[in-house]
Amino acid sequence: MDPNYTVTIIICVLSMIILAIDVGKNTILNKDDIKWFRITFILAAIGACFEYCGVLSDKTNLFSQKIHWFITFTEFCISPYLGICLARSSGMRKSVKPMLIIMTLNVIIEVISLFTGIVFYIDSDSIFHRGNAYWSYLLFCVLDFIYVLFVFILNGIRAKIRYLINILLITSIMIVGQAANTINGEINSGYMSICVTAVLLYICIQNMLRHVMIETINVEKKISHHDALTKVHSRVSYNDIVEDFNKMIECKAEGIKFAVCECDLNNLKIVNDSFGHEVGDKYLISCCKTICNIFKHSPVFRIGGDEFVIILQNDDYEKIDKLKQTVDDLSIREINKDVPLFEKKSFASGFAVYDHRRDTSFCDVFKRADQAMYENKKMLKSLK
Repeated sequence: MDPNYTVTIIICVLSMIILAIDVGKNTILNKDDIKWFRITFILAAIGACFEYCGVLSDKTNLFSQKIHWFITFTEFCISPYLGICLARSSGMRKSVKPMLIIMTLNVIIEVISLFTGIVFYIDSDSIFHRGNAYWSYLLFCVLDFIYVLFVFILNGIRAKIRYLINILLITSIMIVGQAANTINGEINSGYMSICVTAVLLYICIQNMLRHVMIETINVEKKISHHDALTKVHSRVSYNDIVEDFNKMIECKAEGIKFAVCECDLNNLKIVNDSFGHEVGDKYLISCCKTICNIFKHSPVFRIGGDEFVIILQNDDYEKIDKLKQTVDDLSIREINKDVPLFEKKSFASGFAVYDHRRDTSFCDVFKRADQAMYENKKMLKSLK
């Protein structure tokens, strides 16, 4: 008996047992996929044991004829089902049932072979021989290979090209191992290739799911950080950046330069009440675009229904006086326009510059901007 083959089978079986125990721990797989991966690992371990016992019986006549029949029968029945288990473990559901029915036909033929020897038979010396209908077993194996290849390619396409190549390589391991064993019965690579494929598929599927999960988190994070109506930064994003500024202020980082501008739309409630919320939404979007066009180099945050905050840094910070004048001129001009109220892009604004000598948090700067905004709002109301 080849000691290398013995050691290989022992490693494969132990690996399958460990994974069958550990598959549900620290994983992002759902309960159903965990169950099918566990079934795959257990069947692979059992199949590898039976394959080894069959080879051992051929080499040493260790088992009786009847036990050898049972060993080979079990091995031939399990092998085609492993492909289905691998497919189901990787998330395939719809096509599994038809394949289960097809592979059940293989079990029926194997049962018939127990009495007739049409697929295989064990002679009186407990040696394995292929029967006249051994091709039927090969046919089921080929169908199984094709199905696994189809499932893996489909999963690879769904998970983009980066995983398609990996999945094709994993599939090739199983196909090469099974084909070698099928062509030459002396090459005992069938279950070894299945075990390796199961391990690599388990790793690959988890990586694919982890990648999808990260992409989903990033999309949700992007959605939560942007206002659904205006597409500018949301209150969540504003809270995050305020926290960052507070950390910098607390650490007394040198060279912190920023200013805060708070804008409050003047007529949103009246527009909503008079013309409806659909017109109000359009009015809000129009005002927001105007604010964004003025502060082209600064992030704009919608922190409330009609409230916007702009954090000025770099170019906009250096041009704060010019920007303030631009906003004031625009607001006064819009108030005096002879157009329907919902066409007036009118908003009050207040500016405040961070002063490291008196500001101990971002909130201190915002409070001054908020106070300046209310003073500006009073001034604009007096012009009506």
